[in-house]
Amino acid sequence: MTSTDDRIATEDGLSDRVAHLQNAMHRLGADVIRLQTQLSDLASTAPQEPSEESPTSDAAPFIFNLSREAYKSELSSLVTWVNDFLVPVYVGEALPWCPVWWEHHEAVGRLHALRLAYQELTDTTVSGATGPGIWHRDHLDPALDRLCAETGPFASCLSGKGHVEHRRSAAPAHSA
Repeated sequence: MTSTDDRIATEDGLSDRVAHLQNAMHRLGADVIRLQTQLSDLASTAPQEPSEESPTSDAAPFIFNLSREAYKSELSSLVTWVNDFLVPVYVGEALPWCPVWWEHHEAVGRLHALRLAYQELTDTTVSGATGPGIWHRDHLDPALDRLCAETGPFASCLSGKGHVEHRRSAAPAHSA
């Protein structure tokens, strides 16, 4: 055999291997489609999540309904979520923001509610593909609008005086 014959024989072997690999890829592609179909079938026959009328014990309680110790723990998690995610991604330098926002009860309540909605609506396996959009429209935008409003909890903090803790004034004494 000449070197040309060796090259042709090698190329023929290569052609056979390429054809074999292409067939294997087609079989794998068919397997993927079959598995996707089975997964879709399973998802459609899976037991439905409990409705809102019968809340599960897995539901996270609102922060103001927690014991003192649980509140501290939840507030710590909330501070991490707000400072590491919410502020850098959505607040940035563009919006007025109190650097000690956790000292404002209204802010804590609104941000905790925002986080609970985030946890539910950004899980597209639960909320569907529109969940994140709903979170932005119905939860994030109104919460930020209220917190940063001229009459919002941060309004006095952003004046020249810096952070000011808002407390209700004592009820006026009634004279009899």
